Amino acid sequence: MTELIVLSGFLGAGKTTFANKILGYYMAKGVKPAYIVNEFGQEVLDRKTIEAAGFTAVEMPGGCICCNLKDDVASAIQEVMDTFSPDVIVFEPSGIFIFDNFIEMVKAEPLRGRSRLGNVITIVDGVNFSTAKAKYGSFMYNQIKNAQILIISKIGRMTQPLDEIICDLGNINPTAKIIAQEINAEVFDEITSYSADNTPTFPDKHIHKFQTRTIQIPPLTASDVMEIIEKQRRRHYGDVYRIKGIINVDGKLQLLNIALDDVHMEPFKGYAETSLTFIGSNITFEYEAIQGL
Repeated sequence: MTELIVLSGFLGAGKTTFANKILGYYMAKGVKPAYIVNEFGQEVLDRKTIEAAGFTAVEMPGGCICCNLKDDVASAIQEVMDTFSPDVIVFEPSGIFIFDNFIEMVKAEPLRGRSRLGNVITIVDGVNFSTAKAKYGSFMYNQIKNAQILIISKIGRMTQPLDEIICDLGNINPTAKIIAQEINAEVFDEITSYSADNTPTFPDKHIHKFQTRTIQIPPLTASDVMEIIEKQRRRHYGDVYRIKGIINVDGKLQLLNIALDDVHMEPFKGYAETSLTFIGSNITFEYEAIQGL
C-alpha cells in the first residue's frame, strides 16, 4: 500500500525546497518515492525545480485541487502508482490549497485499498509568518490546524523571535509536532517515523480570490533584478504576494523567489525558458508583458 504524504504551506514557504530534501532522504534509505505537484499558475516551476535535482515529477496545473481538480488528483495518484509502484508519494498542493474533501478522495475509488494517508506536513514561513497571517489568515489557519507536523522554515533569516512563532502555532494547533530547527538526516528520521494522534478534519472553505500572471522574461542585468524587487515592495505590480521564476541574469540562469519582503535567488541547475509568475490580487499589468519591468 502506498503512503500518501501531503506537503502543504502558504505561497513561498519553502515546500519545494523541503520536497527536494525529503525525496533525496527516501532515495538514500532505499525507499522508492514519487512526487506530484499541483502548481498554481501558468508555469510549472516546482516541477522544473524537482526535475533539475534529478527526480521525476508529475505536474497538475490548474489551481487549487479542492476547487476543480479533485478527480484529476485521484487519477494522477492512480497513474503514478500504476506506472512507478512507489512506496511513498509526496503530494505538494498549490500554496493556496485548502483541505476540503481530501480524505474522502483517498477513501474513494480508485484509491481505496491502494493508498493510505500518511502525515500532513505544513511548512510555515518563519520570515513572513506574521504579515501573511494578518492578510491571508483563512488559508494559513486551515493549513496549520490540519497539520500533524509543522516545520518552521527560513530560521536563519527570521527577525521575529522563534519562540513567539512556536507559541502562536501551538495555540492554533496544540496537537501538532512542531519542528523548529534546520532539517538534517536525524530530523528526517523523526519526521518519517512520526505517528500522529490527530486526524485532519479539513472543514474550511476558502474565501480569498487569487490571480496569477506569467510572463516571458528577456535577459536581465543585476540592476534589472533589483528594480523588480523594489517595484514589488512599492506594490507597482498590484497586491502581489509572490513572484517566482527562472531568469537569465548576466548570462546565467537563476531561480528567483520573492514572498513579501523575503527575497532569495540562487543558481538554477538545468535548462528552462525564462519567465516569472506573479501571484496575488489586483494585479495591474497585462498578461503578455510588463512594460519596462
